Amino acid sequence: MLEPLFRRAVAADIPAIVKLVNAANSGDGNTAGWTNEAHLFYGNRTDEAEIAQLLAAPGARFVLSMGVGQVIACAYLRVTGKEAYLGLLAVYPRRQGRGFGSELIAECERIAYQDLGCERLRISVITSHRPEVAAFYERRGFARTGKFKPFERKQALEGRKVEGMLVEWMEKALSVPAPREARPSFMPTPI
Repeated sequence: MLEPLFRRAVAADIPAIVKLVNAANSGDGNTAGWTNEAHLFYGNRTDEAEIAQLLAAPGARFVLSMGVGQVIACAYLRVTGKEAYLGLLAVYPRRQGRGFGSELIAECERIAYQDLGCERLRISVITSHRPEVAAFYERRGFARTGKFKPFERKQALEGRKVEGMLVEWMEKALSVPAPREARPSFMPTPI
């Protein structure tokens, strides 16, 4: 696998982010990719209004992984004090299983620690009905906290197929990233 290039999203990237997140989470109308939630929720995971609101939030950004002129993966990163929240990690289903998600998580960790001064990275995962997703993050150093939060996203509030789902906080202490050969650094958005 060639190392991906990363850059910070701008408003013009919103349609591409929406398409990517919905393809990875909603299954693009089917059950493509291991991350899809089509068996748990009706409808699309997100829309342009939600992504625009997230992108405009203070201390927030989307980090994009680029491949041959297109967005192939994305993640939402929001700073709250000495912690950062990582959400909406998505990789196009045809590209899943090739390390793009892991590379993007590593880049978000680097940005949070080195560029933003964060000490901890937090995520929220439906651990009750998605043990494979929790295991994915555990393999990348995140630990389950036993602390739960309510669903906040529109799709989960209005389109649940399954009751009793629990969203658990997982977290990871951040430190200086290990050096990696030929790993690109975060690319600023071109002017």
